[in-house]
Amino acid sequence: MSDSQQTEYDPGPDSSALEPAQDTELARGLRDEIDSHDRDLSGFHLLHDGLSAFVARAALVREASISLDLKYYIYSDDTSGRILTGLLLQAADRGVRVRLLVDDLGTRVANPRILALESHPRIQIRVFNPVEGRSGLRRGLEQLLNFGRINHRMHNKLLVCDGNVAITGGRNIADGYFSKAETEFLDVDIITVGAVVGDASKTFDDYWNSEVAIPVTELAFTNDQTCSLEELREQVGEYLAGARQSEFTRALEKSDLAEKLKTGAIEFHWGKGTLFADPPRKAIDRASVPVSEYPGARLEKILRQCERKVRITNAYLIPGVPGVDLFSALQNANVQVDILTNALATNDVAVVHGAYSRYRKPLLRSGVNLWELRPMAEQKQRLHWFKGKSRASLHAKTFVLDDDRAFVGSINLDSRSIIQNTEIGVLIENPQINRQLDELFDTWTGPDAAWQLSLNKRENIRWTAAGEDGEQVVEKRDPETRWWQRLLARLLSRLPIESQI
Repeated sequence: MSDSQQTEYDPGPDSSALEPAQDTELARGLRDEIDSHDRDLSGFHLLHDGLSAFVARAALVREASISLDLKYYIYSDDTSGRILTGLLLQAADRGVRVRLLVDDLGTRVANPRILALESHPRIQIRVFNPVEGRSGLRRGLEQLLNFGRINHRMHNKLLVCDGNVAITGGRNIADGYFSKAETEFLDVDIITVGAVVGDASKTFDDYWNSEVAIPVTELAFTNDQTCSLEELREQVGEYLAGARQSEFTRALEKSDLAEKLKTGAIEFHWGKGTLFADPPRKAIDRASVPVSEYPGARLEKILRQCERKVRITNAYLIPGVPGVDLFSALQNANVQVDILTNALATNDVAVVHGAYSRYRKPLLRSGVNLWELRPMAEQKQRLHWFKGKSRASLHAKTFVLDDDRAFVGSINLDSRSIIQNTEIGVLIENPQINRQLDELFDTWTGPDAAWQLSLNKRENIRWTAAGEDGEQVVEKRDPETRWWQRLLARLLSRLPIESQI
C-alpha cells in the first residue's frame, strides 16, 4: 500500500473542548488564585520529581468533574499506565467526558481493553497518523511502504482537566518517567492554570479534529481481540485493588496535592505564558507550514534575544552546523551557554549519541560548557519506597533564559523534533520558575551527577567528575562504557542519517 493508496479513514464527528468547570471543588479552589491576577497571565508549578509528576496526573484525573483531554506519544500498558487507565474509566463512569489521543508509533494500540474502553459512551480514543495493520508482518510492511508519511510523529505530552488545569512537559505515560523502572528518566513537567490552559485546549482540539487523528474503532483488529466494557470494569477493579501496595498507589494515597489544589494551597508562580505547538498538519504536509511557526524556530528567536546566559537540559542533542553557529554567536555576544545532555552510558538511542558526538569538540571550542549525565545520577534523592538501583537517563527538555524566563516542553535539539515531529512546550516569563530550573541544572550537573567535558592542549576530550571518595576523576574516553559501545557509537556517527534522528 503506497502513500497514494493508503486506506481512507473516517475521522468521525468533530468535537471541541467543553466550557471550563465553574462550580466544582477544584474550580472553586483555583478561582481566588486565578481571579487575583490579570486574565492574560498564567500560574506555573514545576514538577521535576517523577513520583510527584505521576501523582499530579492521577490526582487531576480523580478530581475531574467535566472533562479530561490527554494526548501522549507513549501511553504504556504498565503499572502507571493501567492505574491511570483505571482512573479514566472511573472518571467516565461518574460523567466526565474523556478524550485520549495517542501516537501510533509510540503507543501500540493492539490491546482489546482499548476497544472496550472506547465503547464507553463518555470515552473517545483516537490514534495519530496510523497505519492500518495493528501487529505482525502486515504492520511492518505498511510502515515500510508508508515511511514518507509515518515518519512524522506526534511527540506531544499534554493533559487538560476540566478546562482549568493543564500539565505539559517531557514525560510520557510509562513507569520509567515516574521513577519505577530499570531506567529512570530524569524529566520536567509544568502544572499551569490561567490563560495558557485555554490555549492548550485549543491546541488539543486542533489535533483531535485533524484528518490524521483516526478513531481507534476504524483500525483493524482481529475478531478474537474482544473484551466487554463490564469485563473491563471488573479487570480494572481487580487491578486497582491489587495495585494498592504499588509505589504509585501508595504515593497517591499519601499525597495531599489534590486537596491543596481544591483549597488553593498550591504555590503557583505567575507571569506571561506562551504555548508553542506545531500545527498537526505539519505531520502530513510540512511544506504548507511556514518554518517560522515551528516551535523550534520560535525558540531559536528567543535564544538570540538572551543577554546573559542560556542553560539547556536536553536529552537528544544533535545541534548540526546551524546549532553550533547559534551557540557560538551567543558566546561571542558574551552570553554563556551551558548544556547538559546524555552520555554514551545514559543515552537510550546509540545512533543519537553517535551523531551528537561529532559536535562535542566544536561546541567546546566555541566556549560552551558541556556536561553529560552519569548513569547513577540522583540516586541519593530517590524516595524511600523506591528501593534498589536504576540507571539514570536524561529525558528533560528545558531552557533557562537569562534570569527571568524559562521554557519547558517536549522539544529535543535534533532534526527529528524540530523538523519531522510535532512538538509542544511553554515559554514562561517568571523569575521564580527560572530560578528553580537554574538550581535543578546545578544539581544535575554536579560532579556526582554528571561528567564535565573539556579539551586538553591536544584538543582531546577529557571527562571530569567526582569519584566515590569525592576526589576528582578524569577519564580519557566515554566514561562507564565498554569498548563495543564506543565502537558502535563511532560507526553510527558516520551514517548520513542526521536529518532522521
